[in-house]
Amino acid sequence: MFDYHIHPNYSIDAEGEIDQFCRAAVDTGLKEIAFTTHLDTDRIADDCYVNVKGKKVDIASSIWFEEYESEIRSAGDQYADEGLRVLLGVEVDCFPGVEDALPERFFSTDFDIVIGSVHLIDHVAISAGGRAEEVLRRYNLEELGEKYFTVMLDSIDLGLYDILAHIDLYRRFGESFYGGAIHDLWKTYIKELGDKMQRKSVGFEINTSSLRRGMPQPMPEERIVHALRKEGVRTVTVGSDAHTPSDVGKGIDKALEIIRHAGFEGPSTFRKREATIWKFPDREKQN
Repeated sequence: MFDYHIHPNYSIDAEGEIDQFCRAAVDTGLKEIAFTTHLDTDRIADDCYVNVKGKKVDIASSIWFEEYESEIRSAGDQYADEGLRVLLGVEVDCFPGVEDALPERFFSTDFDIVIGSVHLIDHVAISAGGRAEEVLRRYNLEELGEKYFTVMLDSIDLGLYDILAHIDLYRRFGESFYGGAIHDLWKTYIKELGDKMQRKSVGFEINTSSLRRGMPQPMPEERIVHALRKEGVRTVTVGSDAHTPSDVGKGIDKALEIIRHAGFEGPSTFRKREATIWKFPDREKQN
């Protein structure tokens, strides 16, 4: 099993050290994990920090990259004997101008996977309670969809990302605001989204954090997974979006079953930003 979306305490909203997450992964029976610390560079949103040894460090600093990479690679060496592969990743916010806001060290770091996430609309986090409502009050549902998916579609063109995270994140707080109609918001954009993802070799994840929040479906919900497969997308990963060691691996079994049911050959693994499909055992025998 895999978990390709984990936040150690480098992320300012996470708790737990890299070693603790690795130990939790081994205890859960995972074979691969990817650490994907937040790389938030929108200065207007003002979340542009990471934690390094208990100190708040500006995201633009090269020091934290070196520390982060070194610690993850060391963990990979340490846990290899226990059958756990540890990958170096990062989760980058998608917003207009992100390519010019990234630290120089980003482009020379040998990542295994780079996740892109639309957390912000008008520089406001729609993933955070209290702040999300500020955006939701501003736009009707159609306007929200145009804002959200325009950012996502434009970001794919940049060539920065390997995977799109929680494609329908707007559901987290949007459902209680707009009602059930929000579940169809993606339909207008799915063809263009699938086409761009294929052309730019960008996949997506099934993010299980919503299940821990009491939502009945992961992100994206199952209908979107099926729709993206129908549009020809072949690369999909699974991630718990863990912010504490106890979250590692949660919901991954359900995500894998959704992938199988949607007709994917299997989830993709990553090495040095190259995707390889890990075929489900029964499918491997059939081919």
